[in-house]
Amino acid sequence: MRWTKVLTVGAVASLGFVAACGAPSQTGTSSGASGSAASGGPVEGASAGLLPDAKGPAPEVPGATKGGTLTIAYSTTPANLDPSDQFYQDTAVILNLTNRALTTFTMRNGKMVLVPDLATDLGQKSADGLTWTFTLKDGLKYEDGSPVSAKDVAFAIKRSFDKDLAGNGPTYQRDFFKGGADYLGPYTGDKNWDGVQAPDDKTVVIRLAKKFETLPYFASFSQFSPIPEAKDKKKDYQLHVLATGPYMFDSYTPGSELRLKRNPNWDPASDPARNAYPDAYQFKWGVDEVKTQTAILASNGTDATTLNWDAIDSSLIDQIEGPKKAQFVEGPSSCVIAVNMDTRKIPMEIRKAIATAWPFDSIRKASGMTTHSYTPAKTLIPPQIPGWLDYSLPGLTGTGDGDPAKAKQMLAAAGYGPDKPFELVYYFTNDNATLQKGNQVRKQKLQAAGFKVTDMGVPAKERRKLVGKLNSKQNMLQSPAGWCFDWPSADSIFPPTVGSTALSQGGTGWGNLSDPKVDAEIKRISDLPIADQGPEWGKFDKWLQENYLVAVPDYYDKGNYVFGTKVKNVVNNPNKGMPELSQVWIQQ
Repeated sequence: MRWTKVLTVGAVASLGFVAACGAPSQTGTSSGASGSAASGGPVEGASAGLLPDAKGPAPEVPGATKGGTLTIAYSTTPANLDPSDQFYQDTAVILNLTNRALTTFTMRNGKMVLVPDLATDLGQKSADGLTWTFTLKDGLKYEDGSPVSAKDVAFAIKRSFDKDLAGNGPTYQRDFFKGGADYLGPYTGDKNWDGVQAPDDKTVVIRLAKKFETLPYFASFSQFSPIPEAKDKKKDYQLHVLATGPYMFDSYTPGSELRLKRNPNWDPASDPARNAYPDAYQFKWGVDEVKTQTAILASNGTDATTLNWDAIDSSLIDQIEGPKKAQFVEGPSSCVIAVNMDTRKIPMEIRKAIATAWPFDSIRKASGMTTHSYTPAKTLIPPQIPGWLDYSLPGLTGTGDGDPAKAKQMLAAAGYGPDKPFELVYYFTNDNATLQKGNQVRKQKLQAAGFKVTDMGVPAKERRKLVGKLNSKQNMLQSPAGWCFDWPSADSIFPPTVGSTALSQGGTGWGNLSDPKVDAEIKRISDLPIADQGPEWGKFDKWLQENYLVAVPDYYDKGNYVFGTKVKNVVNNPNKGMPELSQVWIQQ
């Protein structure tokens, strides 16, 4: 992750972050984008202070009024909305409106802080650091008025171990919880497993195999949102997730759209993080981002109350830098986008040839990308993380258009050529014009470098599932296509992406590694005091790429938001590169 040292400032226990240099600094506000986005300068450090005494209701946004429907339309499509299976930024943002967890993040005075959500505090740790206890607040209810029990939270956490329901979810619980590596979940697992227990209706106890100082951050994930066992429908549960937040499912068409309405049993007095200004939310997936962004900027009819969070298309730059500046926000993101390569199927020397050939500039141009939405990357840790190491390796520049001639030489040295080409196999989205253009260029450039390319076109709603399958025929561009840190420290980057646990759970990671040397080094760093971990993760980043080259860093992502003229207070969350939806309101 990215800890340097722990500070206490007044009533807020804060993690002191060292800001690295060399990447743009950007804070989005509803008044428009700052002009420094493409000019470089010091990067804004990620923030994740602790506010254990925060009480509800959440502070009001000045001038905000209730009412209206906020439409959010974007190009990708969630694979599902099951709380146990989520590890994507968009679904996390959506479920944060409907599902409360033990803790949650919120923005206070322009900085992200962790606050109690369903719990009364941020957890109580035992003297040895191996037992954490969370106590639930009084009077918590589901959408149907039934009470929330600690047993529901414990069941939900256990449910996140099930490989069928939660194969794409996080793996921290397997890595850290006592017996987590072998636990199979509540349906087939050990009935007496004591990694998570609820001794009464108000108390959740989590037992660890090793210290997990950042557990309160993990407890903000949807895997810690309560699910009553009696109402669990396994794979069908995602069709109507039982809400504890300010909104609940109204209608849901998987792969197409979701509509949320107000939850009458949400009590704002118990919620220190969420405002609830719109009467309803409508999410539309798989849209053409260029058409959508163009319509939003024109703001006719419902487009005036619509928000899009795809990267801004280059054809619209004159508008968002000129007369439509007030309808665009950009800001720091937690994500590094990378070209994932399966180390089990692609030899090291071939991976180096791919890095040498990679046409960064051509793909970005064909995909309509601009410097409003990215900064070239050369590391797997983003610069705002303390401990980030500014290193350079051959081919890992994030810029240029590749060297096809040199890549051919590297292939020849490895025994490949025109009569015996090395085949690259991957899925691409075939129902999005922009992504199709990007793939066409990618394929042509890789073929020009001597590779045989088998590109398998599938609809967006299918691709997210397919790229997360471990043993399919693809050998590159598997999930993850990048990584967004879960909290500001690299222990939320490398253990879940290159540790063996992801593969043992049936998921995919960078390089699909399962290597004892990598696991040992992750454990060594994780066992260090938080204050000492940052620089060691930076060194690990360089060592990993030198010895394994699991992925080619492409770019450091930026949050981009285009919104209609009646959408107000669009603020970037720098820890996610996503908007703070609970603070957005609609002008009536």
